[in-house]
Amino acid sequence: MYQLIMRKWTGYITQPVAKRIAAIGITANAITIIGLFFGIGAGVCIALGYLKLAAILILVGGSFDMMDGAVARVSNKNTPFGALLDSVVDRYSEGAIFLGIAIYFFGERMIGGLALTCLGLIGAFLVSYVRARAEGLDLDCKVGIMQRPERVIMLFLGVVFQGVLVVKFSPLFMALLVMVILSHFTVLQRIAFASKKLNSIGA
Repeated sequence: MYQLIMRKWTGYITQPVAKRIAAIGITANAITIIGLFFGIGAGVCIALGYLKLAAILILVGGSFDMMDGAVARVSNKNTPFGALLDSVVDRYSEGAIFLGIAIYFFGERMIGGLALTCLGLIGAFLVSYVRARAEGLDLDCKVGIMQRPERVIMLFLGVVFQGVLVVKFSPLFMALLVMVILSHFTVLQRIAFASKKLNSIGA
């Protein structure tokens, strides 16, 4: 329910901007690719320890991720290939950020953080995989508490607080811990949802 409310309110912001972007001829696919570079840049900055800059890049990259779909809709070019490209680029972008975090934790000698990063990457990819697999069975499986927008927010908060706070615990570690738990819970939510739907139609 809250996700529908979020989409409604973000739509008030993205819709006018998307119309302007479409009007000057920038395609949704171009925005998708540009967003990938921000994701890769964020991963590199995290690995090098430039956490404040990385947080900005994560936020900007997340904005591009919201904007490409909006541009596709307002320009009436919401194609299957565009959806495929967006999904693949999202995985590369997210993977680059997780790789940067893994390198950062390795440099900090935080083996627990490194292991948690791997679990976070697995969870993030499984959330997307279950949805894709369900859609292959003609199910619209967008349920779950920790979807991509929420993961972007958690990564942003973890990275930015890691860069600005001087505390005994690691804000990035704590953000990853929450994200790991909720991501794998989302996987279970989607499996349960798909099971219920498939059983109801006798599949």
